[in-house]
Amino acid sequence: MEYAVFDLETTGLYADEGDRVIEVGAVKIKNLKIEDDVFQSLVNPQRPIPEASSAIHGIKDHEVKNAPLIDEILPRFNKYCGNSVWVAQNARFDLSFILRDMKRMQIPFRQSVVLDTIGISKILFPYETRHNLDVMMARMGIAKTGERHRSLDDCRFTAQVLIEFIKLLEKQGIQSLQDVESAFIKSDTILKTRKPKPRSLFA
Repeated sequence: MEYAVFDLETTGLYADEGDRVIEVGAVKIKNLKIEDDVFQSLVNPQRPIPEASSAIHGIKDHEVKNAPLIDEILPRFNKYCGNSVWVAQNARFDLSFILRDMKRMQIPFRQSVVLDTIGISKILFPYETRHNLDVMMARMGIAKTGERHRSLDDCRFTAQVLIEFIKLLEKQGIQSLQDVESAFIKSDTILKTRKPKPRSLFA
């Protein structure tokens, strides 16, 4: 099975309120190994990046000033991920931006479901209350060897977590994606459902 793990950085939390993508990253997993061929690009959001957002990912306005627009990046990203199983940490968030822009650009989205590592974590660790990426990495003994809240590094971290999760699932006799159905996000529900507003950027 081949997986495409992706991650976005954005100007804010709400695609349905006009926030924009400012960085896109993706890596592929094949035979439980992260491949060398990766995808990464900054994106010009055509608006200022709020200070509260920059405080998390560190991306400033001058860094994206000459970056390509999402209309150029999204088709390339879509081609890179292709027919692999798409995977993300908190997939609903990233999909809300991707699907909004793909719909505007009239790009067909052929993935009916996307695998969410939070969902897998809840299957494997049902009695735990925290399932953010930092907690998952610590739980699986994965060292932070890059920058958190930058797309490509977060993709690599998420990919490492996914690989360890797959190994644990196999030990439990789970070897089919159908067996982890609850960990999938249905893409056709993303643009129809407004998620509750969190209290802060760290929610």
